[in-house]
Amino acid sequence: MPVTVKQIAELAGVSRGTVDRALNGRGNVRPEVEKRILQIAEEMGYTPNRAGKALAYQRKNLSFGIVANVEGNEFFDDLLKGAQTAVDEYSDFGLSLKIAGGRRYDLDQQLQQLSTLQAAGVSGIAISPINLPEIEEKINELVAAGIKVITVNSDIENTKRLCYVGCNYYQSGVTAAGMLRLMRPEGIRAGIVTGSIRMLGHNRRMKGFSDMLKRLPDSFVTDVCESLDEQEIAYEETHKMLSAHPEINTLYFAAAGAVGGMQAAVDLGLKDLTVIACDDTEKIRQLMQEGLIQATICQEPFRQGYRAMQILFDAAVNNVPPAEEFCYMDNIIRIKENL
Repeated sequence: MPVTVKQIAELAGVSRGTVDRALNGRGNVRPEVEKRILQIAEEMGYTPNRAGKALAYQRKNLSFGIVANVEGNEFFDDLLKGAQTAVDEYSDFGLSLKIAGGRRYDLDQQLQQLSTLQAAGVSGIAISPINLPEIEEKINELVAAGIKVITVNSDIENTKRLCYVGCNYYQSGVTAAGMLRLMRPEGIRAGIVTGSIRMLGHNRRMKGFSDMLKRLPDSFVTDVCESLDEQEIAYEETHKMLSAHPEINTLYFAAAGAVGGMQAAVDLGLKDLTVIACDDTEKIRQLMQEGLIQATICQEPFRQGYRAMQILFDAAVNNVPPAEEFCYMDNIIRIKENL
């Protein structure tokens, strides 16, 4: 027979209203009482009535937000699909998703987007944050206001966010350098095209790559440029880098920008470059089919978006914290033969 709120209330010596507030994380319950109620509920195998809870949340206009550098960035298409798929599975709760897209890692824009979502009354936010103190402060402000915040696809330090969902960037960079070791055993002169030094994930990916190169004979990073995940900027900056450093024999695209960057290499007539990219987009696949990119390291964007919404839902609706602080996706190697 299902365990009822009334039974839990009798065992805990409190009212049914107090049990309801404790089980649903609504506050106004002393910590020691809430702890006792949750322990009793767990021991009795209490399962909340989803239909009843869903009906209650339908009246609250439950919504989550995503803040990310999605505009002009093909990678994020799959991440947003994953997030929307998860949100659709909670349709009986009336859950909706608000997407705040950005580009070029604009600090003022991201701060405004977070404020707009806060004013809209969202219960949770998944953010791919710019790694700057102003964003740290804003995230902590949102958490203090009761909004559940997780980071997705890139992390940030010194915040009270619940957890991070995304790529293990350091290991991704190590993997890229390890593949180049096999492809260029005679020595690596690497040019890195990153997204933005404002993104912690991009920096960790470059750190893993650079640390691995230091272990290899006659191998080092020659130069680094930023694409801001814009193909036009990637073209211009890669063209400058390759023109200034003719000794570069490998390119590592540590973020978006491979399409523009490889067009620069083609226009310069460079045919002997060994190239490693990241992500599994349609355009990356095309470049691999053409033999311009030898391998790419993927990071499961659909799963990132899907898992992020699951964690936010559990935290905001079921008052269940994430099981781990770092929810890493797999680093998956793709070559032309296994596309």
